[in-house]
Amino acid sequence: MSLQLLKRLGGSNKIQSLDVLPQRFCQIFQVHGVERSQIPRLMPQITLGDLKSNETLLAALTPEILDQTARLFGIRSEWLEGVDDDIYAYRHCYKDPELLLDLLATLRNQADSDWPHHFPMRVLVSNKHLDSKTDREQLLVPVVLEKIAELGDEPIYRYYIFNDSFRWEYEPARIQLKAMVRTFYKALRTPVPLMVIKSADLQSVLDRKKISREFLDGCLVTTPSLEDFSLTSQESVVAAELDELPKVLKYIEDHKLEGYFTNARGSASLLQDAPPEAQQPAEVSTPAASEPKTGKRANNAQQLWEPVKAVASALWAEDASLTIAEVISRIKQMPHLKAAALSDSAIRKNIADLAPGKDSAKPGRRHKKSP
Repeated sequence: MSLQLLKRLGGSNKIQSLDVLPQRFCQIFQVHGVERSQIPRLMPQITLGDLKSNETLLAALTPEILDQTARLFGIRSEWLEGVDDDIYAYRHCYKDPELLLDLLATLRNQADSDWPHHFPMRVLVSNKHLDSKTDREQLLVPVVLEKIAELGDEPIYRYYIFNDSFRWEYEPARIQLKAMVRTFYKALRTPVPLMVIKSADLQSVLDRKKISREFLDGCLVTTPSLEDFSLTSQESVVAAELDELPKVLKYIEDHKLEGYFTNARGSASLLQDAPPEAQQPAEVSTPAASEPKTGKRANNAQQLWEPVKAVASALWAEDASLTIAEVISRIKQMPHLKAAALSDSAIRKNIADLAPGKDSAKPGRRHKKSP
């Protein structure tokens, strides 16, 4: 373990933190669907040798690796370090529906055409039989999913959990939820499934003490889905609480949400909380062959691009039919790679020579698969 990390973990909880840190590092990957042996695929700085034991892993961890891991999964570095039990930063959208819709618009703009089919918005509930006429507690937790990687056929998601304590029995919260979901559904025709879990688990997710993946992997075709509470009987055969639809439409009008996904462009800054003092790397241009870089600048460029080239080579080794554009798209979904923040053209310059056949410079052309 680096001296820098020891200093960062200083204080009365240092010994406990040192014991917890490697456990939580592996845990955060495993609960997101990444087995211990797969960690180097997403975090190349960690080798399989580092993962042999908690002791070898602890020696390999640095503040930079912890911050990259926190960014990758959208969690707090303090939780990883074992000094805090809140996994996520507090996120809200009550009375600010644009905060949730901007996030969805940003993800839609950056994702491929198949994005809506992955049910990017899901809602955790303890009872899917929602009823606006009862006073019983009906807690809902909206969760937005962003695909950050794919291992085999399994997508790996980052979760954005909204901690507003939306309660269906409280009309202002209920009308806002209906308005947001109607806006989303009408634009993309993507259902918003209601995922039923135990009340205690729901409260733990809301309190930022549990990862939500285990609760979000069930059947995604639910009857009803949340949008059914915001649609007309012509729009949904199981439409519910139609008497509130005028209030929902009025909310949409007052907040100018109509056509939101057509007009909104979103913001990349919404996708993850930047770690303390994190900076985006400057774009590195590829120099002419007659002017090789030397010294510190060359080392920095090497550190920037070597992991990217390794990832590109691995992707093409698994599927030689991938175009350069498709590989670039996957690289840009790996925030632990510093170069992922750079332009497509910069990444293309550094990986084009690795492409099988070197003929995929045309973005729309796929390689033929080997027989």
